[in-house]
Amino acid sequence: MTARMYGRWERPRSAGFFGLTWGVSMLGLGLIITVMVGFMITRSLSVAAGLIVAAALVFTPLAITRNGRTGWEIALLRVQFAAARARGEHVYHAGRFSKIPGVAKLPGLLADSRLSEYETAGGKRFAMIHIRRSDHYTVALRVVPRGKELVDQAQIDAWVEGYGQFLATQSRGGEVVAVTAVLENVVETRLKQAREVSRLVRPDAPVYAQAVMREAAADVGGVGVRIEARIAITYRAIGKGRIRRDEAEQAREIGQRLQGVLSQLARAGLPATPLQAWEVLGLVRTRYDLAAQRDVEAAGAEVTRTQSWDSVGPLAHQDRWDHYVHDGARSITWEMDAAPRGAVMETVLEELLRPRADVPRKRVAIVYRLHSAAEATTLVDSDFRDAVAAEQTERGIATASARIRVGNTQATREEQARGAGLTRFGALITVTDHLDGDFPGIEASVKGMAAASRLGVRRCYGTQAAAFAASLGIGLILPEHTSISKRVSA
Repeated sequence: MTARMYGRWERPRSAGFFGLTWGVSMLGLGLIITVMVGFMITRSLSVAAGLIVAAALVFTPLAITRNGRTGWEIALLRVQFAAARARGEHVYHAGRFSKIPGVAKLPGLLADSRLSEYETAGGKRFAMIHIRRSDHYTVALRVVPRGKELVDQAQIDAWVEGYGQFLATQSRGGEVVAVTAVLENVVETRLKQAREVSRLVRPDAPVYAQAVMREAAADVGGVGVRIEARIAITYRAIGKGRIRRDEAEQAREIGQRLQGVLSQLARAGLPATPLQAWEVLGLVRTRYDLAAQRDVEAAGAEVTRTQSWDSVGPLAHQDRWDHYVHDGARSITWEMDAAPRGAVMETVLEELLRPRADVPRKRVAIVYRLHSAAEATTLVDSDFRDAVAAEQTERGIATASARIRVGNTQATREEQARGAGLTRFGALITVTDHLDGDFPGIEASVKGMAAASRLGVRRCYGTQAAAFAASLGIGLILPEHTSISKRVSA
């Protein structure tokens, strides 16, 4: 059997002159005309020289890109970060002796979020996170991925195809903003196993059987790492009028769709269960405060007696240019800079996702931003036209890549016409450790894992706190909160 390969992804880019985008090309043409008209009106060389310098200052930062960002993007990011530091917005203090005593709300973009719990018609309870700033509603699902051991290749291919169909189905109605798949390595405390064994063991079971079960779940210490996987589905506000503004109505609409989502994931080899409110509380609390993990896992569902959504944030944090300090821990987040080139197999991210003892707390979040069926048709046609235009304007070695891009966009059109979905995707990689952790070594390990997975990554400079929150998979979709205009983006 021939191994199935995946790929053909393309970064959308409008084609202009000399490898520039169409918008930058038109801006350059407009600036040239402005200089010529200015000289014709004034007949002054000094005025013309001044216009040329001004045009160069505007045009050059747009034409030169670094790591996928234009000079204007980099400059604006630095200015915004410096302004936030000057206003003290990079520092957060909460708790009993803060300005708002007794509260440890989530900071930054999650500050106006709200957690509630509802029940589907089938009796499944699920937590729903509402971010008022963007009016997005998110449901998180705990997933138990099946390993690839003792599974033949045909079954693996069927699972991959099932996951693709799941994404395509979510995109059809235009109600889903994004699907975030998170696979996280967490330090093992064995408390969850102990609680589950206590629930399973019957009092009338043989003494020997009870002893074996309890010994298997005993806390033997060590620095073991366990894997947690979840999928978060973020919806736009559904419906119109009162239904759109009513949170309970939104929960009812999402609950009706949830059973279908679980069925589609099951066909993709991903049996899933909705996270309840106490699980989401524990998840967020332990990610901001590492020292709370044992207490939260020992408390289980009882955590709601002492914790609420307004108290799961950090007591203190500091958002620095290249890392994020929160409650005695330090985190660094990288973002995907380039998708794996060429065709890949389903194991391409295996090295990045594999648990490692030297990186005990690692979180990889893959964010799929879905296009509706109507948007997809327009976009694939536009991408194809841009690719053809680029092929006709480029010369030399660049022509080969342009020809490949034409083939990829043509294949995308055909697959979209057959019913496939269209999605943008990116990845966030977050590593957390105590303040005295070996971060230079951790950074080298992460870059090595990313390189082994053929994934280009770069550190999220100036946006570490927001990137940390986005990688949690609780509904924060960063492109929906961007502070830099797309007009100056690459």
